[in-house]
Amino acid sequence: MKLIRVALFFSVLLFAGCATSVKPNVASIAIPKAPAPIPVTVGISQVEQKLNGGFSDLALSVKKSLDESQVFKTIYYPVRPGDPLDGEIKLELSSKMKMDGAWFPKAFLTGFFMLLPSPFIEYHHRYQAECTLGVIKGGQTLKTYSVTSSVTATHKLWMDSPEALEANATQAAAKLMASQVAQELINDRAFLERELRGNAR
Repeated sequence: MKLIRVALFFSVLLFAGCATSVKPNVASIAIPKAPAPIPVTVGISQVEQKLNGGFSDLALSVKKSLDESQVFKTIYYPVRPGDPLDGEIKLELSSKMKMDGAWFPKAFLTGFFMLLPSPFIEYHHRYQAECTLGVIKGGQTLKTYSVTSSVTATHKLWMDSPEALEANATQAAAKLMASQVAQELINDRAFLERELRGNAR
């Protein structure tokens, strides 16, 4: 009987698994494409970031998304003195991670029952990225756009690499946020072209 219990214990450890998932994941997030680039040059000239939860530079994610979506013909970041700009972009970025609200009772329950519930208990953490983007011309803000993305990272008690899960979750949240920003600008293409080009044809 004792051997059976030991075998059961190690079976639980084995099947408790290192199962992890991020939803939506990076591969499932598509960057929207503009029907045609607005024929202007803009620069990301102001960036304010308050990053928590393991996130890295979100401004780079926004720049990459705008490049891929081809909203504008040319985007500079960083902006250098003398760069010819038709308009500027100001970014206010923040991020955070919200732990599973029930993580403590889940962990207590798992420990109280000698890890036996481990294969059936999952932890769900939320990674969020927020962006406020202002489009500026001649020192005046033409319009401000705000988006918030959220992805859910799920794992069981043991993970092969907590760092990999965090990296996957932050990258997905950053890409989702950046794709939402691009979509907002694409939706407002007519306004942006009119205001940024002025009398140019």
